[in-house]
Amino acid sequence: YKRQVSTQSTWGAPYQVMVDRAALKGKGAEADSAQLEQRCLAMNAEHIGWECTEKMMQLTKAGSAIYMHCLPADITAVNCQSGEVSAEVFEKHRMGTYKEAGWKPFVIAAMILLSRFPDPAGLLEGLMTRPGQ
Repeated sequence: YKRQVSTQSTWGAPYQVMVDRAALKGKGAEADSAQLEQRCLAMNAEHIGWECTEKMMQLTKAGSAIYMHCLPADITAVNCQSGEVSAEVFEKHRMGTYKEAGWKPFVIAAMILLSRFPDPAGLLEGLMTRPGQ
C-alpha cells in the first residue's frame, strides 16, 4: 500500500499548514494566523473518531509495527477524553517515541518538576529508594 503525498491530500495538509504558517510568520498577520488555526481545527475535526489502538497495531506484519509520533500526542484517557492514540499503545512505545522526539519530553518533564517542587533532587532520591520500586 503506497499513498502519493501532495499538498492537496489529507496527508499533505500538515506540510501545507507549515508552508502557510511560515509565510504568515513575521508579517504580523494575526487575523490570517487565526484563520489558519481555524482551518486546522476544522481539518482535525474530520478525523476525531480515529485512534491508533492495539487492535490496529496487530494488523501490521507480525503485529510488530512501531508507533511513532513527533509529540505532543492526544492520548485517550490520559490527557484527553478521546485521543489519536490509546494509552496502551502509547505506553508500549513511550520510550522509543520520546527518543524519536529528541528527548524533548524528558526536558519538559524536568522543567515541570523543577517548577513545581522545592527540592526536586530530594524528591527523585526518595522515589529511587522507595521499597518495592
